[in-house]
Amino acid sequence: WNQITAENECKWGSIEGTRGTYNFTGCDAAYNWAKNNGGHFKFHALVWGSQYPSWLASLSVADTKTAITAWFDAVVKHYPNLEMIDVVNEAIRTGTNTYHSGYPNTKIIAALGGDNNDYAFVTTAFKMARERWPKAILIYNDYNTFTWQIDEGIALVKQIKAAGAPVDAYGQQAHDLTDQDSAKVAAALKKIHDGVGL
Repeated sequence: WNQITAENECKWGSIEGTRGTYNFTGCDAAYNWAKNNGGHFKFHALVWGSQYPSWLASLSVADTKTAITAWFDAVVKHYPNLEMIDVVNEAIRTGTNTYHSGYPNTKIIAALGGDNNDYAFVTTAFKMARERWPKAILIYNDYNTFTWQIDEGIALVKQIKAAGAPVDAYGQQAHDLTDQDSAKVAAALKKIHDGVGL
């Protein structure tokens, strides 16, 4: 267990509370622990429909795209050699205009190419990340994907891969494992692994 992921300190809302002003102090604490102790650091997360800066919700589509681009650029400037990145977090559709997190509360989806049942905005985010971190492991991350949305999660990853997203891994938050025995966990993990081919 030599890998660290900050729960909140590396999220956009924690770092850029004021537009154009970046405070990486909390994120640096996790990053530096890994560097100083021979561990691995995973950045969590670049794009998420929750815990974004409060000022983002009032921006136009064009301004949202500009803000997202500036955010990616600020992160790569501060951490040019990230090893692992949760590029997009919790984007599974659970119903009409409903996602695992609050993407419709901002213009993130439209700014990154929309979602015509194809998760184009997720694909775009991965392409933007690969441009900046050509050697990093780029991860799609989500929750409740061992039990309730196992098929939806597999379908999302397969869909963005087919659309050209440079996705390297599929992160499982595993909040839905508290009542599963090891055989069910193993079966779900095998189904996910075989399904996404990552």
